[in-house]
Amino acid sequence: AQYCGLLFRHEGWPLCIHERIVIQLASIDWRTLQPGDFYLQVVPYLKKSPRIVLKCLAKDKHNVEEVVIPEVSYTSIFTLEWLSAFNGERMGIALENCLLTTDDKIFRVPWDKVVNPEFINKPKRISEALVNGICPSPVPQEDLRSDLE
Repeated sequence: AQYCGLLFRHEGWPLCIHERIVIQLASIDWRTLQPGDFYLQVVPYLKKSPRIVLKCLAKDKHNVEEVVIPEVSYTSIFTLEWLSAFNGERMGIALENCLLTTDDKIFRVPWDKVVNPEFINKPKRISEALVNGICPSPVPQEDLRSDLE
């Protein structure tokens, strides 16, 4: 709701930021992880809906710790508060960098950069509606093209 009517610079957020994937579909090589790093991955879960897990370096620094994210947390994962609360519940080094991937590279990105999406300048109609507390219907593609040009 807080982003209603805003146009994301990277329209795939929060699943991806431009070509960089935030929620992984496969494991990342554990040797890439450093203390303070983590990544999010979708994994199968019994015969139910897939789950999101957080993976980070285990205390022994030679294995991966895997924590299932409760479904009730899904709406708040992409906030600074969520990671802060997560860190408060675990022992060890605080997690701060999320690993994002492309086809051939891995990027270590501070969580505050992941959870604060960038926006394209908003068309005037959307700006006015947001000030008035109204969430407008989507803007037609033709209007977006002319406003962005």
